[in-house]
Amino acid sequence: MLRFARIGRLVAATATGAVTALAASSAVAVADGQEPGKTPGQFNSPTATPTLSSTPEAVLDATPPPGSEVDAASDCWTLVEVLPGVHQYVNICESPGDDDDDGDEGEGEPEGPTCDLSNKPYTEFCHDEHELDACRAEFPSPIPEDRWPEKGQDSEKEIFTYYECKPPEGEPYGGYSWFEPYKDSLPDQIWSAWGRLQTPAFTLSFEPAGMTYVGADTTFAVDGIGDGELVGSEAGGLRARGTFSHVELDPGDGGATVECDDDADTDDCTYVYLATSTDEIATDLEGRAAYNAQARLVYDVTYYMDGEQISMPGVPDTLESPWNGVPVPVGEIQVLVQ
Repeated sequence: MLRFARIGRLVAATATGAVTALAASSAVAVADGQEPGKTPGQFNSPTATPTLSSTPEAVLDATPPPGSEVDAASDCWTLVEVLPGVHQYVNICESPGDDDDDGDEGEGEPEGPTCDLSNKPYTEFCHDEHELDACRAEFPSPIPEDRWPEKGQDSEKEIFTYYECKPPEGEPYGGYSWFEPYKDSLPDQIWSAWGRLQTPAFTLSFEPAGMTYVGADTTFAVDGIGDGELVGSEAGGLRARGTFSHVELDPGDGGATVECDDDADTDDCTYVYLATSTDEIATDLEGRAAYNAQARLVYDVTYYMDGEQISMPGVPDTLESPWNGVPVPVGEIQVLVQ
């Protein structure tokens, strides 16, 4: 079954429940001699950053959308830096297939796709004006936000990104425009939202302060967790939230990493060292050999679209802070028996 969602001036079609996680390709038009339906520079790693092309010429040589003629004097056309040092005129007043309302509002959504959405990678939506053309768009945008045009955006949820369409006959064409990401096209947008979460700066300390001893309880404390909640900024209408889960502690003596505390209000860990740190390279401020103990914060991550929690397979559901450490000198208490 196909489900359809109206997206601004676009009609998007996706298979219900059939979300392909992290399936994105680089935003470039098909180059001469390239096999139809393929795009150069595809990435497979879910943590990779989508790139337009290894050469700016591939973007500059892209086939423009049908009927697009640059009018530099028009307020709708603006010069956008689509790659570092590479500029193109872009029509910011219309999305692909920008059509006028014909008074048919209230008659319901389309009953089916007007184009063939089975030809990868053009599987996301049908062009409104050129209804037989299948299209795709880059989510998240390969263009940094600070280089997006200052006008032409209909809502705060829209992002300025690259799109590419394929007619039933003929070569693919592409361009840049504003899009509002839709829920079933968000696997890659989720990575953008996840990347906007910022873990707090924290410090790690231990007791007994200054130096601990073999066989004694050494208590580590983390300061700076706060209320344990993280809220990222919006990424195309999507927002990630992090909830503190626990602290991971590496005591530095070669032992296994320890998980402690699932409560931000009780942020201490207790550990027992079984050997002195005499042979360690690390030292504390007083020059004593020490174990390099480290800790990091771990958060559970959830995602929200229009205030509603959403879930998708294959996307990150945890976030770890960078490691932060403290040198721990470990001595030995000797008892003299007479």
